[in-house]
Amino acid sequence: MRGGGLRHHLGQGLVALLFLLTLAQGAGAQGAGGPDARSHRLLEEKRVVMAADNIYPRTHFAQIITQPQATLFRLTQGVIGRMHGELIACSLCTQLPNALDGSLVTYTDEAGRLVTRAVFDLLPNLRWGDGTPLELGDLEFGLTVAKRYPPLILDPTGITSRIRSMRMTGERRLEVVYDGVLCKEQLFVPPPLPRRLEEPLYIADPATYFQRTLYFTKRTHPGLYLGPYVIEAETAPSVIRLRRNPYYAGPAPYFEHIDMLFGDPAAAEQGLLDGTIDILLPKSVREDALIRFTKERRDNFKVIWSPSSTLTWLTPNFDHPALGDRQVREALYLALDREAMVRDLTLGTSLVAPGYLHPGLPAYTAGFPRYGHDPTRAAYLLDMAGWRQDKAGQRRNAAGQPLEMTVSYRAGDRSVGQALAAAWRAAGFAITLKEETDIIGTFRARKFDMVLSSITYVANSPSMPLYFLSSSIPTAENGMQGLNFAGNRTPNLDRAIERIDRAGCTREDQREAWLGFQKELMTELPRMPMWFNSVGTVFTNRLEGVGNPPFGDPVLTVQRWRPRMAAAPARP
Repeated sequence: MRGGGLRHHLGQGLVALLFLLTLAQGAGAQGAGGPDARSHRLLEEKRVVMAADNIYPRTHFAQIITQPQATLFRLTQGVIGRMHGELIACSLCTQLPNALDGSLVTYTDEAGRLVTRAVFDLLPNLRWGDGTPLELGDLEFGLTVAKRYPPLILDPTGITSRIRSMRMTGERRLEVVYDGVLCKEQLFVPPPLPRRLEEPLYIADPATYFQRTLYFTKRTHPGLYLGPYVIEAETAPSVIRLRRNPYYAGPAPYFEHIDMLFGDPAAAEQGLLDGTIDILLPKSVREDALIRFTKERRDNFKVIWSPSSTLTWLTPNFDHPALGDRQVREALYLALDREAMVRDLTLGTSLVAPGYLHPGLPAYTAGFPRYGHDPTRAAYLLDMAGWRQDKAGQRRNAAGQPLEMTVSYRAGDRSVGQALAAAWRAAGFAITLKEETDIIGTFRARKFDMVLSSITYVANSPSMPLYFLSSSIPTAENGMQGLNFAGNRTPNLDRAIERIDRAGCTREDQREAWLGFQKELMTELPRMPMWFNSVGTVFTNRLEGVGNPPFGDPVLTVQRWRPRMAAAPARP
């Protein structure tokens, strides 16, 4: 999420100093950076340096197997199926199953229930980084672990619970049976885990497995990785070195090593300028720096922009005495000038959200209610809801109680919170701002009035409707599980979600079902979509092949990265 392109970091100066010292050490015999050092690194050492994030992960384990959408996972692991948030899929397969060749079939089982059978053709000679072949047991163990933990921990798509069975029907043919109707865009298999290494640790105590896994205690073991790179070394707290995986089944990347740096955005920007860093990935660079590189430094650097399905949105708590009223929610929405907020707070790089789905996604169709900036109608709706202004401009109900709420936000989003507060105070609300250190905990406990946050999903992800189902509200009875943090109970919305689940897989069927879903969402406003972020990547013009796949991550193109004018690589 964005807040004027400015992020606040505790101890920023110290982190920046440590980061620059690390860069200086990394330059080594090549000196303090500069064009000659960069050329030597890229051409002779075949090593590229990237700033990967502005916050160093507390445990890289979380980046490796609990977050398949994270950069480190993409470089060291692989995906069977489609990742949410992007249009590229199946890095461990030759292609996604499809109905045309019979590899994707929906049928009715003996109990009269609809099921989907998908057959994935895996890449030949899939091996872990120590040369051990990938086996069905590794896939089964990955599924076991994924099912042991709540949705979205090991599975960003939310469909692991639908997997009924899996088996190998040929040397490279994996058959997976899912409950319900699934289209090829929805298919996903949890990441395989090396059973021979990890299962004994899991069996010993599943509850503490995440703290004892080798991904946490010995992550330089090459047998943990299937992707184009393995973790070779780690220098806490800010550097991970990756080494090319000689057993990777896909196209071999050019670069033998990748140094991933985690640190302060200002230090990362300076590293790119002085030649000690080659690429700034989207989460490592500030928006104002992206604009500056775009406008002022085009001779030496390139900036590529890509649409993102990351949606900044507002979550009202329906248990709040006013926010459960649809008229109040619409008034809050109409009081916001989102065009101005995008211009002022995101430097104009974001897209005002027309609804819950990005217009660039396949299932998007117009034809649902849309809301602009209309403070006059907002005032009218508040009057109709019984919240009238007193002489001081404060809105109160018939009992004299003020219309007040607390707006919670994450660190770095204060400027967005302030803009929300200014707009809503002008409409007569009493607003208190609160920075949350644990936004997920705040959601699950449902101890909030209004939360500013973000989510990443694609149109066809089965996990997205779970944020709105009446049966998905966290309660004491269900152990505070579920994703419907707003607490809305809307029968029409439940039925629209059910129609999505039953829709056919043609584009027309999918668009019709998702349009009905969007209509109900934008009518009831259980959450209020603000804008879709765009992401930017900055890199030296001495590199070529770096790309931003639509709704994807630039590291997905790592096999195409090479020094400009370099010859194609030979397989290791």
